[in-house]
Amino acid sequence: MRKLLSEYPDEPVYNMKAVEQQTDIPAATLRAWERRYALVEPKRTPNGYRLYSDRDVALLRWVRSQMNEGLTISRVVAMLESVRESNGPIWIDSEEKLSPIRSDAPMPPSSLVQPLYQALVDLDADRADEILEQAFSLYTMPSIYVELIAPTLVEVGDAWHRGEIFISTEHYASTYLRGRLLGILNAYPHRLDMPMIFLGCAPGERHEVGILILAVILRQQGYNVIYLGQDLPVDDLLKAAIQERPAVICISATIPSTALLLREYQPRLAQLENPVPIFGYGGRAFYQDPELRRIVGGYYLGADPRDAANMINNLIRAYQPA
Repeated sequence: MRKLLSEYPDEPVYNMKAVEQQTDIPAATLRAWERRYALVEPKRTPNGYRLYSDRDVALLRWVRSQMNEGLTISRVVAMLESVRESNGPIWIDSEEKLSPIRSDAPMPPSSLVQPLYQALVDLDADRADEILEQAFSLYTMPSIYVELIAPTLVEVGDAWHRGEIFISTEHYASTYLRGRLLGILNAYPHRLDMPMIFLGCAPGERHEVGILILAVILRQQGYNVIYLGQDLPVDDLLKAAIQERPAVICISATIPSTALLLREYQPRLAQLENPVPIFGYGGRAFYQDPELRRIVGGYYLGADPRDAANMINNLIRAYQPA
């Protein structure tokens, strides 16, 4: 599949190690190209870390592919400058969309959970921003979502249940983290030419960070993600599915009472005309009680959003028309 370079998001999110792993271009070579040719111009954090965007990574992959065909770097740069001067398009042949391996950082993302938790309960958004910026410079984004943001939210919820923080503080922390995830989600373009995926929460379900993390990962992988949020009535979602014909519907539930409401989906979706949307689900309720999976039917997507994204990729490939 081909895609215009300009269609790739320009938000700086990857550190140099992650870019090295995604492009197979050594870090020393990247730095040399930046100095000599200004091939890409990474942003820098206040601490001096380089941060690269998906557009930077795509361009570097294109450069590598040209050099694999026998061109020198100076010739590739000349080609690139000529295209840019004429405002011509730069087409990128997309590679397999795999999450990059986490960079070799001195500590795992989980080491930042307590600092981020403390910043949020102190209502210190500047400090929380600083911690997340540090995380984005050290780790890949899926690792940050799953190993930092989600556990921090759990810590906040547990502290509220123990009576250690006010409900207003819990709401502030949840709103802050949800806002950061939505900001990342909206930074990536809708790909109308890609399979559509509906994501949201079961009827009555208000806990949405897990399914929102999955939405962000899938949007970054290029899917046409439609994030529908909390408390989705079954009838309403099915009507939307009939009209929009998504390839996949993913619903999250954290407690048994909301999880049981999902048993209506599979039999009612089966009554639709082909192609019938793939129905997947997840959430704490299904992780804690595997019997709920048998009752609900469809596809259990697992406890980790990264695993869920991989399973959705495989299901779409398996069910796409030849």
